[in-house]
Amino acid sequence: MFEITLEGGHSIWVMIGVAIAAIAVMTGFYWRAFGMLRPSQWRILVLLRAAAIIIIVLLLFRPVFSFYRELKERPALILLLDRSRSMSIADTSGGLNRFEQARQQIQVWWPRLEEAFDLRLIAFADRAQKLEGLPALMSLQPDGEATSLARALDAARYAVERGQIEAAIMLSDGIHNAAGDPQQAALRVGFPVHTVGVGATLRSEASYRDIQFVGLDCPERMMLGNRAKITASVEAIGLAGRVVQVTLEEDGERIEQSELVLDDTPGSQEVAFEFIPTRKGRHTYRVWVSPVAEEKIAQNNERSAVALVVEPGIRVLYLEGTLRTEYGAIVERFLSKDPDVQFCALVRTKSNQFMRRTNIEGLELAVIPTTKEQFAAFDVFIIGDLDSSFFRPQEQRLMIERIREGAGLVMLGGYHSLGPGGYGETPLGADLPVDVGTREVGQITEPFLPELTPEGANHPIFANIADFFPRSGSPPRVGGLPNLSGCTRVRGARPGASVLAVCPLEDPPVPVLAVQPVGKGRTAVFTGDTTRNWQQGPRALDLQSPFLQFWGQLVRWLAGRAQEVKAEASIVASTDKAHYEPGELISVSAIVRDEQGEGTDRAKVTAEIRGPGGRPEQLELAPMPGPGGHYSAPYEPKASGTYELAVHARLGEMTLNAEKLIVEVGRPNLEFEKLDLNEESLAGIAAATGGRCVHISSAHQLIEQLDRSARKKRVFMERPLFSPLLFWGVFVGLLTTEWFLRRRFQLR
Repeated sequence: MFEITLEGGHSIWVMIGVAIAAIAVMTGFYWRAFGMLRPSQWRILVLLRAAAIIIIVLLLFRPVFSFYRELKERPALILLLDRSRSMSIADTSGGLNRFEQARQQIQVWWPRLEEAFDLRLIAFADRAQKLEGLPALMSLQPDGEATSLARALDAARYAVERGQIEAAIMLSDGIHNAAGDPQQAALRVGFPVHTVGVGATLRSEASYRDIQFVGLDCPERMMLGNRAKITASVEAIGLAGRVVQVTLEEDGERIEQSELVLDDTPGSQEVAFEFIPTRKGRHTYRVWVSPVAEEKIAQNNERSAVALVVEPGIRVLYLEGTLRTEYGAIVERFLSKDPDVQFCALVRTKSNQFMRRTNIEGLELAVIPTTKEQFAAFDVFIIGDLDSSFFRPQEQRLMIERIREGAGLVMLGGYHSLGPGGYGETPLGADLPVDVGTREVGQITEPFLPELTPEGANHPIFANIADFFPRSGSPPRVGGLPNLSGCTRVRGARPGASVLAVCPLEDPPVPVLAVQPVGKGRTAVFTGDTTRNWQQGPRALDLQSPFLQFWGQLVRWLAGRAQEVKAEASIVASTDKAHYEPGELISVSAIVRDEQGEGTDRAKVTAEIRGPGGRPEQLELAPMPGPGGHYSAPYEPKASGTYELAVHARLGEMTLNAEKLIVEVGRPNLEFEKLDLNEESLAGIAAATGGRCVHISSAHQLIEQLDRSARKKRVFMERPLFSPLLFWGVFVGLLTTEWFLRRRFQLR
């Protein structure tokens, strides 16, 4: 059946009528010249002009020839081949590994199937890839680090753009350990998926002997210098009573070893290792057991995990008695600007009520801590101009207990702190490095610049800033630092304390900064209360200031971290972990400091990420709430393997580059954690799609039942009866020929 239609929407008879009318009018004009021409000449001219009119009518109405046609096409058949590392296991008597069995089966099937089907071949591990026929199959190896059956099924859905899909055949051992849910993916497929199980259930064999690590509980982040615990889970089959040595290594070096007597009880046995990390950075922790002679599979005799050893962030609790300018300077210019510090500042406003300022997310503290758990949340305590009457003895004892466990305390000078604040006879006062005296000890109100002692000039608290201060008999090497407005008197240093700076206005000099160890922690007294002068004055004159470095290094020393604070722009990048499971998001973070060493949110931070594929990707990091200068963004890795991250920050005209980061996606030996053929998973996929599940030993029956008949399809087709370019060319040719003949026939 066919028909002719017009693109313009008119009837075919309208087009014919227009053509006839135009030809009739044209014939009438030529009729007047009939007597001047021979009949043959007249007919030629009329035919040329009629042909030109017909072409113009066709171009105007654009007729289309439409018809239906029946086509035969081969349905598509998709072959899905598992190429993950678990397929490299040889668990048959013939010695062939699982992958080779599946590959040979596809080679046998291919000639028989390609006559009736449009064959598509997809290999998969944690990702799926299309293969161009058998030649590509021959070069394939079972080396995938993880298996995602879900992604294989999703790839099958989009393998054929047009046409009908007869079915998909998945050849796999059914082990799924990567992204996605195979059962949910199967429900989305829309055509039958037949599953072919490759392998065996090893545990069912009476002669099977195996030692396997089924779990490794390793913290993703460990704190430098703090005790860490790694627990390995070991399961043994057929080796009851055997004694083995379980070894823990860090970056290939043995750090712990434990003896384990294997049992034959269902379930795993745990081996715990405790140690103290001593090096920052990314480390690989591996537990292993030497294979015994009866074992067939040795790849599961070890397990690895990657962890980041980091220095924990410093948490500071600042307690202040009045809303004085020193409080504002410390909070605004130090605590809020130091990217390594999280703080909670409580300042008394009236009676026993406090106003809170904090950058610690989720912190509920609104008054002075009253429990051991609340004090344990902080690493450093700063006590400002707060009278001792606001501290109950029990609260002071809890703070001292926390300090003796490793925290730090500094008490500042003021009219209601140290001796004037009544701390002389309190538990806190007894552990300070100076004898604070009584409430009548008084203040020094004359301006002065602290003078460093020989010990102070070389102390970590004054690293890089000692030249701003005078020393005994010597003026400062760097001038311009404003004086303190005064300080609180103390009676003198306690035995065992170190005096780092003094006020030279009295004889003997009064300690301004003194420190001492207390148990595992440290205490300090800084009697001055106007360090805001060091920040405000130089900043107004665009001069260098030791303010940020002094407070930063003092707090770090109290927390047991003696690293220097530098007044320069910098960037430090990190990830939340050093190892990620397949499909897990990588959290990329950076800390950016400006020229003064303060955390800044004004930078443009990007990460260039290069994965196993080699092509770099760009990721932009956004500022985060909390301590200043923190940026973060998530990244989804495309495949298992090693990823290299280069993080950069653009700050004004400067470009800052962080040290490159390396992370791993996909756990080493993940594919050897479960080695038994997972018939339940394969059967579930087949059932959800209306397919069949068979073992490879009987898979030949599967292809015999496939429908090999070609599909008939009725296709509506259109063919235009005009060609604009060709028709316009013919039209011009007809008119040119007519004009030439008219001249030749001596017609005007």
